[in-house]
Amino acid sequence: MERAAFSVVVPTFNEAPGIVSSLRDLREHIQKLRARYDIEVTIVDDGSTDETVELVRQFCEEYPNELFLVEHERNAGLVSAMRTGAERSHHQTIVFLDADLSYRPEIVEPLVLACRESKAAVALASPYMVGGHVANVPFSRLVASRGANWLLARCAAGRLHTFTGMVRAYDREKFLELFTMRPEGEFNAWAVAMFLKAGNRVVEIPADLVWPLARSASPGRLSAKKLWERTWLVATTASVLSSAMRLGARSADLGPLVLTAPTNRPYSSDP
Repeated sequence: MERAAFSVVVPTFNEAPGIVSSLRDLREHIQKLRARYDIEVTIVDDGSTDETVELVRQFCEEYPNELFLVEHERNAGLVSAMRTGAERSHHQTIVFLDADLSYRPEIVEPLVLACRESKAAVALASPYMVGGHVANVPFSRLVASRGANWLLARCAAGRLHTFTGMVRAYDREKFLELFTMRPEGEFNAWAVAMFLKAGNRVVEIPADLVWPLARSASPGRLSAKKLWERTWLVATTASVLSSAMRLGARSADLGPLVLTAPTNRPYSSDP
């Protein structure tokens, strides 16, 4: 019998201070899952200007056939790195993770199960739904994030809670179909809107968003320019999401999914 399989993609950009620690933690957890799954892990470096590429390359060489590095010659942006990772992946389900592991690797399997068992286009890691938590995020960043997701949730009639996070599991084919369209607004929330517009299933599971202490100690305030840019992106995305709901998403199957699972899956719980 063919074993279940999935891909993990980790975009990186100037992550030198913590990347080796993150990769070690990720590899350790993935090794535990290999008894049940065929797994490929791809790190996509998006034109880092520090030592990230060298450190990742050395780590991948230390564990050949377990982790693979793909390099962009120059910085092309997070979405471009995500696309490259999806194109280089071979399995139906793809999980995207932050390089600093703000969501711990334990979220990987529950996301895969949520996406597969519900036959969803995407399963979202949701710190803002019941059962989710946030820690170590600077107050100004948290207020901005909660405000944006509250607005987007209103546009979706309160049936989802977290729209802007990158950490999620996608059906690979449906994810790549997004690039036949022109994104409008914040990509992650726009992707949800497009799936809903097409009547695809979207689910979310509770997750813990915990910034590493080194990241939370860095300046948390947004510049006026960045704040304006993010406000404009969220407003644009809210308009797209509202339109998607009017044009077909109201009949789509979406909402929270809480899996029944053994206790070794800490992000899952009884319904």
